[in-house]
Amino acid sequence: MTVISMDGTDPASWDPQLDAVTAAPAHHQVLYEDELIRVVSVSIAPGVQEPVHHHRWPSVFVIDRLPSRMRDFNGDGQEIPLPVEVGAELPLVVKFPPQPAHSVRNEDDVPFHGTRIEFKQGFPG
Repeated sequence: MTVISMDGTDPASWDPQLDAVTAAPAHHQVLYEDELIRVVSVSIAPGVQEPVHHHRWPSVFVIDRLPSRMRDFNGDGQEIPLPVEVGAELPLVVKFPPQPAHSVRNEDDVPFHGTRIEFKQGFPG
């Protein structure tokens, strides 16, 4: 099964060293992992930008803290639209295809936090 990412590329071709947990461990902590899923706590403190990383598996992202001033940048450092609506009612639940290399900057004075449930064999059913 070929999985297509948000930018149309094949996640199997992505650098494994840029996996979120490896490339940005201060912002991505594994809460649970088995052969089917990985559950990751994602946090970005105020005024901080994460290192460039990707999310190679499709996921459901449950966001419980979403600052009003955040910016997203692709792997080349160019600003891209945030894949979530800032100011949305929380918790915000978003279904994502694999997300290519990017880096989010929290420009607000409140922390960002969410829990990402990654499906290693694609979305069920």
